[in-house]
Amino acid sequence: MDKIDYDEVINRIGYFLNRYNLSARSASLKLGYSEQFMKRILNKSVELKVSTLLEILDLVEITPQDFFYLGKQYNKDDKNMLDIFNSLSADSKKTIVELAKRLK
Repeated sequence: MDKIDYDEVINRIGYFLNRYNLSARSASLKLGYSEQFMKRILNKSVELKVSTLLEILDLVEITPQDFFYLGKQYNKDDKNMLDIFNSLSADSKKTIVELAKRLK
């Protein structure tokens, strides 16, 4: 996995805001901040606090783990499949992997 720097965190926030059709202004208001709050974060004129990042991730319905691990490759359907896969027995997982290899 590539190293994630501050710029990439800000880029990912912008990506997920766009994905949820949220402008910086509307996200700010939904989070209970001033209209310019998110714009200042996205422009890097104020530093993002961890607590604010967690609020933003909650707003766009993504876990911190998925935000940092999957980033822009995040897909709810894929995530749901991983959750289902992780709940299977070892034998069932092996069967699914073999089936997926055949379907490729």
